[in-house]
Amino acid sequence: MKKLTLLFVVTLGLLVGCKTDSTAETTTEIPDCRILQQYTSDITLNDTTINSSYYEFGYEFNVTKNGKITQLGTHIPDASTVRVTVWDLSDTSVIAQASISALAHTAKYVTLATPVSLIVGKKYAVTILSNDWYYRHRPGFIDYVYPITKGNITFTKYGYRSASSLDPAIYPISFNNADINGIGDFTFETVN
Repeated sequence: MKKLTLLFVVTLGLLVGCKTDSTAETTTEIPDCRILQQYTSDITLNDTTINSSYYEFGYEFNVTKNGKITQLGTHIPDASTVRVTVWDLSDTSVIAQASISALAHTAKYVTLATPVSLIVGKKYAVTILSNDWYYRHRPGFIDYVYPITKGNITFTKYGYRSASSLDPAIYPISFNNADINGIGDFTFETVN
């Protein structure tokens, strides 16, 4: 009986001493800033384009750690409303979208009502529909070298497609490595 009582007391002590840490630390990344940091010393802001033809343009990427998109954002040279879209590339379906009223030369982010989970092993894209953009290239139009991995995000290519302001989201069909136009961005959070 003493052994049973002792076993009960030890078990109870262990159970009371164990507790769950509900304050898990999260890491927040803003990926477009990271891709530009890769080439900080040699990116040329060649031009700004304002009130031109509409294009849907952006990056394909994957994640190296499961996480979630909590915000969508943009940075454009003129005050206007743009559409930022996140795509699941397994079937090019739209998994998140936001219209953002941006100010000229100012990054603007909006919080999603429902965060979007991203998982390792899947391919995604983030695009922006706009007629205003910054045109960035490397000196001599040297290609950007993909993939570019920064933090938990790997960018695999940049693409674009001619569009109109009334088009539903349409996935880019032309890809190049020479320039980066338009900035559709997002905030990516992971739990450490």
